[in-house]
Amino acid sequence: MTTTPLVEASGKARLSDHVLDNLMALPGWKPQHQAMLDSGLPEFDRRLSVYPASAGFELLDELDYLAARSIERNVFFEPRFLAPAMPRLDDRDVFLAVLRDEDTARSRLRFLLPYSIERPGLGIGPSVIRGWTTPFGPVGAPLIDSDDPVQVVNATFALMAQKKLRLPNVLVLPDMPLDGPAAGAIRAAALSADLPIDIIEGETRPVLDATGEADEHFAKAVSGHHRRNYNRLRRRLAERGELTFDIARQPEETREATETFLTLELMSWKGKARSAMASDRYQAAFAREAVYRLAERDMVRIATLKLDGETIASLIVLLAGGTAYTWKTAFDETLKEFSPGVLLMIDTTEYLINDPNIVQADSCAVENHPVMSRMWNDSRTYGTIIVGITPGTDRAVNQTARQLHLYRGTRNLAKNFRDKVRRIRR
Repeated sequence: MTTTPLVEASGKARLSDHVLDNLMALPGWKPQHQAMLDSGLPEFDRRLSVYPASAGFELLDELDYLAARSIERNVFFEPRFLAPAMPRLDDRDVFLAVLRDEDTARSRLRFLLPYSIERPGLGIGPSVIRGWTTPFGPVGAPLIDSDDPVQVVNATFALMAQKKLRLPNVLVLPDMPLDGPAAGAIRAAALSADLPIDIIEGETRPVLDATGEADEHFAKAVSGHHRRNYNRLRRRLAERGELTFDIARQPEETREATETFLTLELMSWKGKARSAMASDRYQAAFAREAVYRLAERDMVRIATLKLDGETIASLIVLLAGGTAYTWKTAFDETLKEFSPGVLLMIDTTEYLINDPNIVQADSCAVENHPVMSRMWNDSRTYGTIIVGITPGTDRAVNQTARQLHLYRGTRNLAKNFRDKVRRIRR
């Protein structure tokens, strides 16, 4: 049974300027062709549909098609990750907004954004539409069709603003790669439609340029002192048994490797703190299904470091459009003196660089991460984009930006205080 949208907004559209430019560039194009188009450009229906969080499974094929055509791939909004994630990872009401272009012959998805309605920052002020990101999915770039993306974004904003949807007039997109095509299209759309926009720079994450040679990367990124120390740790660990590096990528292989990862994570400090995924049945079910569904499309690698055949470190890597995401890692803490997690990351980094299909890798790590900042010496800035979806909403956008700045400052103060307390206790 097809899921019925909770609410929809619709309008009419014609061929975009981008399509017309392509037609005019064809050999044999004549001025009279332009006159013919001007007199009778075909119209099609354009609809923005809002679905419940559970609808991702039934929209899987449509969403797969859009993901493959999007100007910026985002593995966390790939339907095979998003569909099992949305109903299981958040207590808030989460919705799925999709833009479709339809005529009598076909229906085509053009835009996707999961979102929630909430108050920004410290919960003061008017509600906003917030793009949905979580610690399990730390990239918020919406999926935008590569065919005239600016026009697609403008159409989405215009339909979001229709009163029948009863949505707030401010859109907040957190965890956006600020140098990415999606952020560029959103900025261009806001400028062309005279919509207020503000951008708050957030963290700078370690990333890997995987287009070079592994030896050159390590020579540049990792100091000689640290390289010698890692080699020493590897030799000491190898004295205990046979040390091997493996990659699981087939669906059944990844199913088994996922169970091993969940067990390893549960046995770590995360298990004691009840923050391991296996500590929560919903998170565990999500992880199993997301990894397996992505593996069916060859979008997962699970790297393992084994000692005499027993896994002592595990790293789940997700893939989309030439980008690898080092998503989750765990290691045997009884061997922490040998840093098995770091040794596994070294092996995985070499593997990623040697894979010709991988152009870059996102660490999914916090700024100044003690391992990843030392291992990968490139960086990428992520931030929050705030857009008023109707003209004249400057005040609401500015108020939202102030709330987010205040929240970030308060959070940083709290973090610094916790760090000082930990240092004193040591």
